[in-house]
Amino acid sequence: MPMYKNIRYPISHQTKLLDRIALKIGAIPVIFCPVCGNITLIFSITENLRESCRCIRCMSNNRQRQLAYVLCKSLSNIKRKGMRCLKDIVADQSLIIYNSEARGAIHNALSRMKNYICSEYYEPQYKSGEIVNGVLHEDLMNLSFKDASIDIVLSSDVLEHVPRPYDAHREIWRVLKPNGKHIFTVPFHQTEFLDETRAVHDENGELRIIKEPQYHIDPLRPEGTLVYTNFSLQMLVEMRKIGFRTNLYHLYKPWYGILGPNATVFEATKV
Repeated sequence: MPMYKNIRYPISHQTKLLDRIALKIGAIPVIFCPVCGNITLIFSITENLRESCRCIRCMSNNRQRQLAYVLCKSLSNIKRKGMRCLKDIVADQSLIIYNSEARGAIHNALSRMKNYICSEYYEPQYKSGEIVNGVLHEDLMNLSFKDASIDIVLSSDVLEHVPRPYDAHREIWRVLKPNGKHIFTVPFHQTEFLDETRAVHDENGELRIIKEPQYHIDPLRPEGTLVYTNFSLQMLVEMRKIGFRTNLYHLYKPWYGILGPNATVFEATKV
């Protein structure tokens, strides 16, 4: 038997038959949306499966449902009870959740929660903890929260836009309670061993572009947000040095609206 048949890593990035059908039709019925908790329809399906596939009820995209799915499964294990969607989490008044976004489907679902904190990052002249345009401003590299004060931190494709992402991971570790969790997504190159640094700030604070600039869409910035880092296996090693035990989940749950080959979510537990 050829040895390559036994290879399980890197994870296959082949598009499955159901993905191809969904792309051709442009919509699929979904049994359950883990964000809004409704039986729904997924529409607006494009070649970029990760960022499309909108829920007709809550407008969550594929990536947001991935995060919600892992969050619900993680809390189900902790609480010893089933949590299928974010509505079930909202009902738990003991949890303190910090979301590094103050917009989008996950924010909308969790905003009714008693101990829910959300923020945006505006400009470097503001300090963490300030209110800007009615929204909390937080710099992930210097959070305003007390040590060991938060149960769950959520970030969805945020850390690639942070100049020093491992400083942000250290701050997240600091504010998490013991056994608290950071559930997040980032651009992750699983076939690479070292992170790809695309831009840095030098010792004088000046921006230095290393590779051709990449920008991701950002509703707060018409020009988009600069990518500083694309991550790799190095991230898992660096996070373990900080004090996290990190699980990588590669999901394919089409009946939860989680399609495509690039559904990777990280669950980092403070140890």
